[in-house]
Amino acid sequence: MTAPDQTVPDELFGCWQRQWIEFADGSRDDTSFVVWLQLPSLMADVRLSPAALALAGRTSLSLSDLMVLAQSDSSSGATVCTPVVEGTAVAEWSTAIGFQPVSAFPESGVLEWNSDGTVMMERAPSGAYVEEWHLLPDSRGPLSHSVLADGSEWYRAGSVGVLVRDRPLPVPQVERLSSLTDRADLESALDCEFSFCRLTGDAWVVEHSTIPARVGAILLP
Repeated sequence: MTAPDQTVPDELFGCWQRQWIEFADGSRDDTSFVVWLQLPSLMADVRLSPAALALAGRTSLSLSDLMVLAQSDSSSGATVCTPVVEGTAVAEWSTAIGFQPVSAFPESGVLEWNSDGTVMMERAPSGAYVEEWHLLPDSRGPLSHSVLADGSEWYRAGSVGVLVRDRPLPVPQVERLSSLTDRADLESALDCEFSFCRLTGDAWVVEHSTIPARVGAILLP
């Protein structure tokens, strides 16, 4: 039986890594780092381009580096999903914290799993995109969400986790952060952390982050 606070089926639990996305115009992205961590209701995703990944560890960023980061996209919030029927369900998302001011793909997604539940296809009803996701090993559980002392949020799925910290100032009223050209505005807007972490021993190590200097940091959430 589904728990009262569970809004997604068990099949969606865990952390999924995107293998590729293909758009309606035929273009395809299979090089960006994209993960989607799903709890019984809450979710967090991290989305970084190869150019953003290349900034890992950097503590000093040029204006062009900031512009690269401004094209990233991550979010946290909640997922509501219809029951799985013949391996297919429909998911909708509401955003609590968004790296970008406006979602690039606000529509629902049609999800379909393979026979062992480790590969999931997602299709936009409009035909805008198709994505293939693979379940990361050891991410089915334990599943947890907590708010840390500094106000950041911790999402865990087994041996992987996502740390989310909202920016201290409101995001500018623009559709995409890449439209900002003033360095001070960019730095303020980019002060928003989505870090993908992996459990190593008793500590969590940041592997990828929207804050490049955070890569390699040790977390004890």
